Amino acid sequence: MTDGETAEWEPLGPHGAIMFSLIDQWVKITGKEPPEVEPESPLAGDARKSRSLQVAHAAWTAVVHSVDHLHALRALLGQAQIINLGAPYSLVRAALENAATAVWLLEPAQRRERLRRRLKLAHNDAWEEGKVHELLPAKALQGKRTAQERMVEIRALAVNLGLDPSDVAGRVSHGKIIRAAVKVTFPEDEESTEDRLSPEDQAALVWRLCSAFAHGKNWASFSWLERQIMRSEAGVHLLRLTGGAERLVTVASFPIALTSRALQLYEKRRRSPYSAA
Repeated sequence: MTDGETAEWEPLGPHGAIMFSLIDQWVKITGKEPPEVEPESPLAGDARKSRSLQVAHAAWTAVVHSVDHLHALRALLGQAQIINLGAPYSLVRAALENAATAVWLLEPAQRRERLRRRLKLAHNDAWEEGKVHELLPAKALQGKRTAQERMVEIRALAVNLGLDPSDVAGRVSHGKIIRAAVKVTFPEDEESTEDRLSPEDQAALVWRLCSAFAHGKNWASFSWLERQIMRSEAGVHLLRLTGGAERLVTVASFPIALTSRALQLYEKRRRSPYSAA
């Protein structure tokens, strides 16, 4: 198989082949320098307000991380042709969280909201770094800016931008980010009923399922994987659990759709409205 050629493994079906094709294209895009942000574009305006914490940088980094994990999934399923029980779902989870974050950052039309979300992510990142610093010896941190100093700077920038620093310092929830990103990516389904989950609920379910696999939760294996009773004794069953390619393709459809949307939004926000089409 030549580099970049899409492998079609029969168990994945046509949807898997389409998924692989998109991932191959995205790997080429993210393997290069980010697309240029035009001077009069929304992202350029964001950068003039916040030079140290740019929306463009954070959004593109999230896209790169999403594609990175999708590419690993593509290599596992399409090239190695291996279906592990739980590991692929960890890759889907990481891709889903990052793709949703990129959409969440880029979707707002208002600069104020894009900057608010960028600073919230930065403050959360600094807080998490602080937790890591607590585990390191003081010698390893000598001469380095502390996480607390970073958080103080971020809250000060929020004040300069007219944002609420306590809001910027608030909790960041992957679950809420995923729901918000899916809501603006998938059109409203007028046929949604109590018996049919909304796209946001479906995505939240996929995220929780993938997280459960990452943490080895029994409910994920027993409710999602294929089960075969090998032996029973005194009411205790010995089960064989097997993964299915179609099920993986199903859950991967969410980060695929969100990554596509994130790239569309990045292209839109990096372009100047005054430039030629």
